[in-house]
Parts: sequence; structure tokens; C-alpha cells
Amino acid sequence: MGTAVVGMGLAALVVAYLFFGWPVLLIGVPAFVAVALVVVAVLVSEAPRRKLEEHRATRFDPAAQLPGGLMSGFFEMPKQRPTELPDRIV
Repeated sequence: MGTAVVGMGLAALVVAYLFFGWPVLLIGVPAFVAVALVVVAVLVSEAPRRKLEEHRATRFDPAAQLPGGLMSGFFEMPKQRPTELPDRIV
């Protein structure tokens, strides 16, 4: 994807040079260098993001999950009290 962006930028620079002449290079070359730097920065930042994503994918294993935890029992209904009164109250 990055090579396509750089290739299209280079093709646009060549077409503009052929149509307008050398003055287009005053704007086109710095713009092309900026595009190349942005593509390089994105590619460099993708490697750590990809490693982090792979690490996060392997970090949670449902089979290794222990029963219980911080919220265990929170959503369970409490046991009901008996609704009948005893025969005698002491």
C-alpha cells in the first residue's frame, strides 16, 4: 500500500514536470519527500502495533481462566428466606 502511494506521487510529479516544466519541482519535490516520510513513519509505527495486537490476542485464554474473580457472585440472586412462619414463636 505504501509503495502504491509513493508510486502515484512519483507519477504525479513526473506528469506535472512534463506539463508545467521545471518550476513544478520547487513544490513537487518537497511534497514528494513529505509523502515518502509519512509513508515511512506509518510503516515504522505499524510494527509495534502489530506486535501489541498479537500479544493481546494470546493474552486471554478462556481455558486457563480460574473460577471466581473480582465480581464472582455479584449477579447471583440471594437465597430466599422461608415464607412460612414457624408454628411457635419463642
